[in-house]
Amino acid sequence: MTIRELYFQSSSASMPIDTLELDSLMDELPQWEIQGLSIAYLVRDYKCTDFLTAMALAKKITDLAELYNHHPELTIRWGKLSIKWWTHTANGITNNDVYLAHQCDLINQD
Repeated sequence: MTIRELYFQSSSASMPIDTLELDSLMDELPQWEIQGLSIAYLVRDYKCTDFLTAMALAKKITDLAELYNHHPELTIRWGKLSIKWWTHTANGITNNDVYLAHQCDLINQD
């Protein structure tokens, strides 16, 4: 499966993604990393020109999160926005998290 074949599933259908499938999808998200010890999550730092630019990008990501009712952890600093995606109910990374990480990259291209 490729990222372009992913779609958002209802939360009740979310299961942790298979490790081999996740590794394959991560090839398409080269700026994202898998981190976490007991619970894995996707993380990426977006570099921004200043604090206001980081805030504007965070607003776009919050709009995305509200649309799908799936919310990341956002950390805003001067010149940087950090995003973490994982699914609490699945205790790890799901297809939804990979899908939304990709959507974040598309938003950042605008």
